[in-house]
Amino acid sequence: MFWDNDGVLVDTEGLYFEATRAVLAQAGFELGVAEYVEVGLRHGRSVFELVREAFGDEEVDIELGANRHDG
Repeated sequence: MFWDNDGVLVDTEGLYFEATRAVLAQAGFELGVAEYVEVGLRHGRSVFELVREAFGDEEVDIELGANRHDG
């Protein structure tokens, strides 16, 4: 078994974006590609922080992240 966390072997960034976008949409937050790239890739922040900031819910980013990983 091996891990490919940086996309060297398989380009998974698009799939990861779609999974994140779908989970955020369930919470009523629309995420665009440009925003995902700016926040998540350029600044190294979690895009779930955007939802927390928008709705003022401290736990929402933890719950949404778990939902994304549980599929």
